[in-house]
Amino acid sequence: MIKSAVLVLASLTAAADDAKPIRQPRLNPELVHLKPNVWWKLHEQQPGDEIRFRRQGHGDSCFDSQRGRLILFGSDTHGRDWTNSPLVFDPIVKKWARMYPDDDRSTYSVDRDGIPVAGKNRDHPWAMHTFGAVLYDPARDEMIVASFPGHMVPGRFTDSVRELWPEITTFPTWTFSLVSRKWRPLDCEPVHFFPYCAAYDSDRKVILGHRTEGIYELSDEPREWKRLTQRAFLKGWNTNCVYDAKHKALVIFGHNENRNDVETFFPASGEHRLMLTPGKRPPKDQHNPMAFDPLVGKTVVVVDRGKGDGSGTTAETWLYDLGDDSWSQLKTATLPFGCGMNYNMEYDPNHECLLLVSGGYRQQTAVWALKVRDAE
Repeated sequence: MIKSAVLVLASLTAAADDAKPIRQPRLNPELVHLKPNVWWKLHEQQPGDEIRFRRQGHGDSCFDSQRGRLILFGSDTHGRDWTNSPLVFDPIVKKWARMYPDDDRSTYSVDRDGIPVAGKNRDHPWAMHTFGAVLYDPARDEMIVASFPGHMVPGRFTDSVRELWPEITTFPTWTFSLVSRKWRPLDCEPVHFFPYCAAYDSDRKVILGHRTEGIYELSDEPREWKRLTQRAFLKGWNTNCVYDAKHKALVIFGHNENRNDVETFFPASGEHRLMLTPGKRPPKDQHNPMAFDPLVGKTVVVVDRGKGDGSGTTAETWLYDLGDDSWSQLKTATLPFGCGMNYNMEYDPNHECLLLVSGGYRQQTAVWALKVRDAE
């Protein structure tokens, strides 16, 4: 009798547990019900907004999947811009925020380890170009920045840090904890992806990076950079890349001399090649917005229809299928302006859509959304 009662109680308890609502992420109805295959302007900065900034073409982005936020980090520098705070966009409330106020140039210094630092506590990195080298690591809940302020070299574009430059002995790989909001330089020999690109391998939970001399990986504990290949097929800069989780490969596109070739690297087998890609291809271009869309299992690339130097009058949306080594254009998703240098497109897994930040010297900063479903 007692045993039966216990079984009944256990059954009722299990039923009650099953009946408990499962905690779902907050969602924006606008994004949930997006018309497929059409770019939608989700937000544009207005004169009265609390946070206003000009999008930095040399900066990169990542998506904080634990909190559902888009993060930008990077500056055009050249001695004229000192943006060194992560900028955060919440697609639910459609607002921008800064992690901390940008540090004044007067706080820039070099610490006793020879690392360039900024801020009153000397614990922030300098403003820097990041190109395609900003990643979010969900396993560690941190942002990784594998770049350095290469355009601040005295005499190249500016002399604004001439007195500090000789004191620098290392430009580290930086990490930024999304929990503590604190920066930390990794204690390893750095590899810089200025002006190249890197991506997060979600299967092996490591960072993969692409430079002209080969593919690198940030892994192990303590973490260190390792060179995986002795060559690269796209020997140029202004590249971008994504990790294709369907085919478990790094996909690289773009070139400073304008190309429409695709380079791939499969970490598990070490297979590394320039794809043949017969048939239709997008226009030749460089420094393109790129993101992998897991729902369609393809890499999404936004390509300017123009000279590839930011002077394009439209930006087309193309899908690359690594399995078929083929391109298809999403003809209903053409933007009425060229994106120019733009590394600011990420996949939002909560809303199952892409978020793209546009803007520049002549355009207000805006956030666009695209729900990819079918290619024409």
